[in-house]
Amino acid sequence: MKNHENRSEQFQILMSSFISFILNSTVRFFIPVLLPFLIVSLSISVYLGSLLITAYWLGYTLFQIPSGIIADRMGTARLNKISFILLTITFPFIYILRQSYIDLIIIQALLGTFSAFIYITNASLVQKWTPSRERAISVGLYQTGFFVGASFGEFLVLETFRISIITPFIIIFSLLIAVSILNLLFVKDLVESREKTAGKISRDIVYVCFIRFSAGFSYIGFLSLFSSFIVFDHISSFSNAYTLSWIPAIGGLVGSPLGGYLSRGHTRGKPIFSIVPSALIGISLIFLPYLNIDLIFILSSTSGFFYGLYAGPSMSMASDVSGGDDKVSSSSGIINFSSQIGGSMSPLIVGYLFDIYGNFNLAFGIIGSISLIFLIPPILKYLL
Repeated sequence: MKNHENRSEQFQILMSSFISFILNSTVRFFIPVLLPFLIVSLSISVYLGSLLITAYWLGYTLFQIPSGIIADRMGTARLNKISFILLTITFPFIYILRQSYIDLIIIQALLGTFSAFIYITNASLVQKWTPSRERAISVGLYQTGFFVGASFGEFLVLETFRISIITPFIIIFSLLIAVSILNLLFVKDLVESREKTAGKISRDIVYVCFIRFSAGFSYIGFLSLFSSFIVFDHISSFSNAYTLSWIPAIGGLVGSPLGGYLSRGHTRGKPIFSIVPSALIGISLIFLPYLNIDLIFILSSTSGFFYGLYAGPSMSMASDVSGGDDKVSSSSGIINFSSQIGGSMSPLIVGYLFDIYGNFNLAFGIIGSISLIFLIPPILKYLL
């Protein structure tokens, strides 16, 4: 009976975290997907527009490690609920302050900060509530929320934006309120940790961080600027871009649960299912600008599949290197901090290089090459 209750509570945690991640990701890419519109309406350059994306990732990155430490000390579930409520309260200010570039920078940084707390606490709760052998697949299913938010969430925003400027704000704000209530009702900490042995975080976490940096540097930078890429590189018209912006994330709906399933229960297999997809993302990005239009969209979707394939195994390694469940939030924060450093740097680099050269060829080539270089240490570690 008790085991049945634990399974039921585990399912509630997984579903609450999944839905939370969908909305968290929708908010995350709300401004990036509307960036071509904002660049025109605010009369700013692509580089200044990329700073709006970097502002979010800066707040998101800086609070990855602190969020893990705070969660381990004050309670993961409590911090999760508070953070999502703060995200909900802050979101409408994008619309209220939409005419001020500086104000949007500040709002983006705040949203990134709250999102960091939400992601780390959700990822930690999913792992703590799941037996060790099943954690990779649970994290893979949880990570699917990212791709739902970044694909269907973006599509919803763009389609409702056609009705009026305020419509997507009202819809997303209403959904945020609903998820806040859902979190208050169902999100809670596990009273007794499944992994009672507490130890130090393993130094092998460094190699996991290299993998996370590589994938975040290439894919997040590409995803954040995809709509700008297809508009300003004359691949799509401004109006048609709205119906295409979800393409780079759609593949992750399949890749994320698949990566978790393939690597479940195999500690040694997780690095392989993390490194190989990360390398394929970097390689794809290098060749992407030189392809014809149809292949660009196919490879863009495939990059999302690779990122999904890598996400579950790489994030579930937080449990493998944490030394015990009492440090899962801290190790999750360190690991995800690495990917977000990459995700915060690459949009800025891409935007800067576009302003100089007028296209994305060199920018994507540099981003892809750097991501491959950062995979060399973990490849040597796990092959030798």
